[in-house]
Amino acid sequence: MLKASIAPDGQEYQLPNELEDLEEKKILHRITEEQRKLGRKIVAVQGLGFVGCVMAAVVADAEDEDKKPLYFVHGQQRPSLRSFWKVPVINEGRPPVNSSDAEVPEIFHRCIKMKKSLRATWHNYAYEVADVVVVDIQLDATKPAFGEADKGYCDLSAFRDGIRTLGKYIKPDCLILVETTVPPGTCEYVVKPIIEAEFSARGINVKKNPPLVAHSYERVMPGAKYVKSIRNFWRVYSGVNDKSREMAKAFLTDILDVENYPLTELENTNSSELAKVMENSYRATNIALTLEWAKFAEQIGVDIFKVRDAIRKRKGTHDNLLRPSLGVGGYCLTKDPVLANWAMNAIFNIEGKLEVAIRSVDINDTMPLHTIELIRTEFPKLKDLKITVLGVSYLEELGDTRHSPSETLIKFLHESWAVVRVHDPYVEYWAEMENVSIQPDLQQAVENADVIIFAVGHKLYKELNPEDLLKMCGNKPMIIDCSNFIDDTRISHYLRSGCKVKGVGKGHIHSLKK
Repeated sequence: MLKASIAPDGQEYQLPNELEDLEEKKILHRITEEQRKLGRKIVAVQGLGFVGCVMAAVVADAEDEDKKPLYFVHGQQRPSLRSFWKVPVINEGRPPVNSSDAEVPEIFHRCIKMKKSLRATWHNYAYEVADVVVVDIQLDATKPAFGEADKGYCDLSAFRDGIRTLGKYIKPDCLILVETTVPPGTCEYVVKPIIEAEFSARGINVKKNPPLVAHSYERVMPGAKYVKSIRNFWRVYSGVNDKSREMAKAFLTDILDVENYPLTELENTNSSELAKVMENSYRATNIALTLEWAKFAEQIGVDIFKVRDAIRKRKGTHDNLLRPSLGVGGYCLTKDPVLANWAMNAIFNIEGKLEVAIRSVDINDTMPLHTIELIRTEFPKLKDLKITVLGVSYLEELGDTRHSPSETLIKFLHESWAVVRVHDPYVEYWAEMENVSIQPDLQQAVENADVIIFAVGHKLYKELNPEDLLKMCGNKPMIIDCSNFIDDTRISHYLRSGCKVKGVGKGHIHSLKK
């Protein structure tokens, strides 16, 4: 029986067989020859995840002065059961990600169906013909103990395999641009040596043809400005040698709005890699600080969000103060400090650790437990308590559930034998929590709930009228606001209706009762 890769919408796509592999190689060869005759360079994007798929489309959308595509892009996704479905979905002109950004479906349709400058494939032949390979392989940090991020480490085995594949196929003059967030030292001490070894095995003289490896990290925000966060954003880059830096600069200049968002070149890839993990460690620490003050505000009757707004009026120095919430999720803030901390010893043999950054990860990872503490102020025993969680993605207006704080919240609620229902307008299937069903109907999700948690700030939830929610619910549930998703007017309405209301950092709620 043929194995099938199942898309989030339930559609099944059969994995390719040997005959289809041969046919695919012929198709790739034909397309490449046609594109070269048109004077276009060939780009392969390795990995079509949340960053890679949209990056592939942005590259394919880049135009010359005559409004003609500059590049043809082979988006390469290895044929695994989990991810192969992305290949046929993209080739149908549809994005493999769900986002509130209207430009996402538009750019995929434009590049696949109109410009014909992008095509997805599973075949490694895409690397043989590439002039540039953009590496967007998923690379995670493993945290074996909850709340003990200092024990975290990075398993580079899958990343090494991906780079080794490139070394077996790419031309000696092909630029490898690593976009994946990696531990400092990766390009110099991992990527470059692997490519050198594979080149040597192929009989390529690495002194005459040193690997061309560059690093330029993404700052993707997969929400309402998904595409713009790639094209219209400041980029940092570097390379392992002068030629790789020059090639990276030329490529990035072609595809990004560098006129309004100039590039920043650093002296080596260690610097560029460090910039990304330090940038996100700063943001993680910023958020961790706000939780400490949010708890303080709750105890002394203060609304931390109004305090935050007052502080942020001082532009240039204080306007970047972030906000407390259910917790921190996503692919960057939860792992980047761990990658850097691990690299100190594992790559650079330096003793010690990044104490402030690691402590911030611990605070943020355990932050969802504070929401449970708020529930326990009214319901000390959670057993059989009917709790509805509104939102399971890690960010508003987005369907990305990776490292979502809702995952931690629900796991601990289950451990306390609570009855949990979940709803999210952007998520049909929760890959990280396969045992949890997403209720597609909001009314059924909240019906007879004892507690309703506003976990994610999707527009749908922020605009919910209290009367409508209480009518759908059929009783007077406890309302939990995890990050200022409910304004004071709505909170007052819930209170007048007989609901208990609690909120992270919202110590002023008791005064609204008056």
